[in-house]
Amino acid sequence: MAEKNIVIVGAGFGGVFAAKTLSKKLKSHKEYNIILIDKHSYFTYMTELHEVASQRVAPKHVQEDLEHLFYQDKNVKLLTAEVNGINKEDKFIKTTHGDISYEKLILAVGGQSNDFGTPGVKEHGFEMWSMEESLQIRNHIENIIGQGAAELDQNKREQLLTIAVVGSGFTGAELMGEFIEQRKVLAQNYKLDEKEIKLVLLEAAPTILNMLKDRNLADKAFKYMKDNGVEIRLSARVTGVDENGVIFKDGSTLPTKSLIWTAGVKAKSFISDWGFKYGRGGRIEADDYMRATLDNDESAQDIYVAGDTLSYVDEKTGPVPQTVEGAESAARAAAHNILADLGFGKTKTFSEAVKYHGFAVSIGSHFTVASLMGLNFSGFFASIAKHGINLFFYSQIRSMYSIFHYVLDEFFRTENGRNPFRGAISRLGNVLWSTPLRIFLGLFWILAALGNLGSLNSLFWQHDLVSFIEIITGAGILIGLLTWPLALVSIILAITAWTVNGFDVIHLFLIFSSIAVMNGSGRGFGLDFYVIPLLQKLFGGLWYGKAKSLYDELDK
Repeated sequence: MAEKNIVIVGAGFGGVFAAKTLSKKLKSHKEYNIILIDKHSYFTYMTELHEVASQRVAPKHVQEDLEHLFYQDKNVKLLTAEVNGINKEDKFIKTTHGDISYEKLILAVGGQSNDFGTPGVKEHGFEMWSMEESLQIRNHIENIIGQGAAELDQNKREQLLTIAVVGSGFTGAELMGEFIEQRKVLAQNYKLDEKEIKLVLLEAAPTILNMLKDRNLADKAFKYMKDNGVEIRLSARVTGVDENGVIFKDGSTLPTKSLIWTAGVKAKSFISDWGFKYGRGGRIEADDYMRATLDNDESAQDIYVAGDTLSYVDEKTGPVPQTVEGAESAARAAAHNILADLGFGKTKTFSEAVKYHGFAVSIGSHFTVASLMGLNFSGFFASIAKHGINLFFYSQIRSMYSIFHYVLDEFFRTENGRNPFRGAISRLGNVLWSTPLRIFLGLFWILAALGNLGSLNSLFWQHDLVSFIEIITGAGILIGLLTWPLALVSIILAITAWTVNGFDVIHLFLIFSSIAVMNGSGRGFGLDFYVIPLLQKLFGGLWYGKAKSLYDELDK
């Protein structure tokens, strides 16, 4: 039987979600290929770009290589290429790799920043709707604050040390929250008074976070930013940007060299001549089943739309928002209806596929406002909920690799206390000082196995098998080899000795010592420094594949 291609253009939230859904449902149907095309070889967690722009996390922390996501999905083929057009009559797409035929097509190419034609934004400001743009902001802020710290002219100094964000939607508010925390680090690094770094949030409307129905949450976000030294200018309509700063409608100006525009999103401009009906922001309109609307107002029977490319108004929930759950819901409907077209189930409208649980807007790593499943709350638990939402997405696309690394990167590897626990659980501390404890713990179990603990021998179970386990555990911990799993065995041994021989304070000491050396102490004068990276490379490749800068799996 000839193979049939289901082509997905765009590896964002919508594209990845659709590919995972189709891959699972069509796993036993070898005649179908799912081809995922993107100009990048990785998936970007777009809603966390503000963390990259503000140096909270490294760029790789919000990127997941597509091979890692789809290595176990053998019916998904990856292609790194750009799409230049669609031939709807002959059912193929034009790419930089050549023409690719399709049985079904999903367009989920994403969006880009919308400056609404405001003069000077592109020339003198920054936008933030891609990894490249976030990196530009990241590098610029570091450099400009350094220049400002060395500037002697007071007016120029103030201009260089002023950071302005236009737009107080989710992106603008979250970016400003990150700048609040980054300001402390920058001030320390460049020997500045923190108040010298001026943060200004500009909003054309009379209120901030205007997509929030609960204004109490918006007020809490407003108060948090004000309390942390952010100047918030409401009803401040920006009419232009030049080399000196921001120009407002009333003719006033704000001197700055750091203007970040977050005031709008539109569809990618290159889809504008693909022959569809376009709605607000240049997005492709779709019917109730997520089928693209052609320029003659008819629905394309084999072309579907999802993500920021989509323009659709649901009778119950209103316009599909440019959020993760909006992209997921459209992708779910599109994938379900493609399956129905192929004879695997019944069609489903967007209203039947939509799943909105709510939202969480983080104003930095320490404060968040959230509305989830009808419950409105803020603060620490809202920050935890925000991370829960991100982890939930990774669970839906079945990526334990992403979940594992997300937890490490957001909780255990953040610097300067920039996580909900304010750095209390960070692994970035020096593990050298736990090395003596690790050596002591290893020697203790070896001596226990040999019966050389003197009066303490009666507190431990003397048995050949147990003694063998104690020697292996002690030796491994002593030389720092596989310290984490052996420390877990150490805890089990201590609890077993407690249960069999009765309680003694030494058992508690062993349990807590074992927990203490789980902090990576095997890398401090231990073999884990060499062994763990090797194991990660060997077994990670077997399960998640090898990451590449370009993919061409059409012949796979």
